[in-house]
Amino acid sequence: MSAVPTASAAPARLAPFALLLAPFALLHAFMLGYDLLHPDRFLRGDRALERIELVRGFGAAWHGGDMGAFLAGHGIVGDWLPQALLHLAGGQYLVIAVQVALVLLSILWVFEIGLRLGLGERRALAAAAVYGLLPHTLVFPHELATEAIFVPLVVLSFRLSTGAGAGAALGLATLVRPITMLWPFVHAALSRSSTSARALYVAAALAPLVLWMSFMLLATGEFSMGRSAHDLGTNLYERMHKTAARLPESERPAKRPAGQKRAGLGEYLAFVAAHPGAAAAHSARDFATVGFKSGVERLVLDYLDLFPESRDALQSSESGWRARVEQRGVLATFAELLRAQPGLVLISAGSAALFVAFVALAVAGALYASAAQSAGARRLRWLLAAFVLYTIATAQAVDAAQSRHRAPAEFALSLLAVAGFAALRASRALHRKNRQNDQELIYSRREPVLGS
Repeated sequence: MSAVPTASAAPARLAPFALLLAPFALLHAFMLGYDLLHPDRFLRGDRALERIELVRGFGAAWHGGDMGAFLAGHGIVGDWLPQALLHLAGGQYLVIAVQVALVLLSILWVFEIGLRLGLGERRALAAAAVYGLLPHTLVFPHELATEAIFVPLVVLSFRLSTGAGAGAALGLATLVRPITMLWPFVHAALSRSSTSARALYVAAALAPLVLWMSFMLLATGEFSMGRSAHDLGTNLYERMHKTAARLPESERPAKRPAGQKRAGLGEYLAFVAAHPGAAAAHSARDFATVGFKSGVERLVLDYLDLFPESRDALQSSESGWRARVEQRGVLATFAELLRAQPGLVLISAGSAALFVAFVALAVAGALYASAAQSAGARRLRWLLAAFVLYTIATAQAVDAAQSRHRAPAEFALSLLAVAGFAALRASRALHRKNRQNDQELIYSRREPVLGS
């Protein structure tokens, strides 16, 4: 006979979700109260001032403008349209509320991915909690930032694994930020799902972008994602100039007038070939930023506004901390910032040290798997590790990488870090057991034999 479910079975199954989501729901509710008292924090996200103008322009177009021309004239549509629709329906607090709901769901999805990874319930809860407490996860839902829409869609795609649903989630994410455009092919190559499931995944992942680019072809005659001041051509142009910051004046690329500040991929690669040392140094700074910078500045500078006199100076693209590193070097910039703002530097340095330990655990989790881990869990571990590397690699397509460019992969880092912590504990326990067995064997050989 089959077992009859008890009345307490359903509550028992729901207990982990309540245990996980209730504290984060309460935390974000308090943060929403803070948002009501400090409405300006909503516009502290990257390019938020530019995006709010698009949002308001969309509202005007909705009520009587040329909607087709507006949609086609402002870059890739997911960069601003989801938040524009929400803002039109209920203002900035509806935007925040929906973004908070998305982040709470993404925390839940990380827990469920952790179960598939073979972490067990407690460790999956720990991974989801770590992810929920990372600075980017905390702050982005309360800002007008693309990451608040983009990252939950990426997490959902991994939660759904492979198939049409997973592909559609990733395709919508790509409409927000196109950096995931190539990931479907990597995912399909590493997945061991059926051929039909992988084909559906890739097709569904590419469909939203192809539809958008087809609309752009009809509207503008150009099969593209849409031009903007932050598209690939603009980023490559700015990257060339930032890479050349420490080159002799005669070797720097000529500056172009407004409206022409774009570079093709061939032009950029030719510049890299001509200046490999400068390009490698710029990439090294990118890797260091993505790998060591925790993102705590998003919390203490942007959201809590603890160092208001330093925020604009540090975040300026022309004279901020990254520009100073490129022009003067790491040590000189660090010494200068330490003299000017020791409190902020100590917070950032302490957080960076913790984040390095976090990344080290994630590396251990990527490299070492439990012997009891299933084949499916091992493949998922490889996919998570590959997505982290993919995210770091695609940060090379922007002018200068920031910690926020790592945000899409932080759920994977959280899962791998907990897996790494578990692997290290298991290895230590096994080492201790083996040493104890060796000592017992040595002791037994030393004991006198009775009757001898």
